[in-house]
Amino acid sequence: MTEHNWPDSETFWRDKRVMVTGGAGFLGSFVVEKLAARGAAEVIIPRSADYDLTQLTAVQQLLADTAQQGRPVDMVIHLAAKVGGIGANREN
Repeated sequence: MTEHNWPDSETFWRDKRVMVTGGAGFLGSFVVEKLAARGAAEVIIPRSADYDLTQLTAVQQLLADTAQQGRPVDMVIHLAAKVGGIGANREN
């Protein structure tokens, strides 16, 4: 069995700027809540109305805008998705 020396959760997240795409959605909102509870310095939640993440230029603009707000993000957790439930999944 392999042993891991994982960092303490609060120590790891303490100074991190984390972007969570889809952070306002069902799954993303839970991730954002846990990041805040673990002491992330800042959690950035881009909105699809502002950035179409299917377009490279929009992704580049999002990263540039975020860097202008202070420093670049340390991590991106990508959870953005187009969802609509079982019916929409079957249809599309």
